[in-house]
Amino acid sequence: MYFLTALVCAIIAGILWLFFRDRKGLHLDVLTIIFGAASLMWLVDCFFTLADEGVFLSFDDPQDGWIALWTIAGGTFLWLILSFIFNFSGKTGDSVSKAK
Repeated sequence: MYFLTALVCAIIAGILWLFFRDRKGLHLDVLTIIFGAASLMWLVDCFFTLADEGVFLSFDDPQDGWIALWTIAGGTFLWLILSFIFNFSGKTGDSVSKAK
């Protein structure tokens, strides 16, 4: 469940990045990388689960949905923080030099 959720988020972020590529301030490339890395992490987990239990994807655990939602929320929150840092890190020096 985690893998499918992260994969869907990576695909949606990638499609948004393709359509809004000219808007550099959105930093959708960062969002795509975040969810792509999460998909890769959960894919490795699926392979280890396959080797250990013989099942690639399991939908038995009721906690899976909550962890998948927290993965989405955490990735989105990290993207917002990084976008804020990328967008406003270089602008403070410009406003100070213009004030003089």
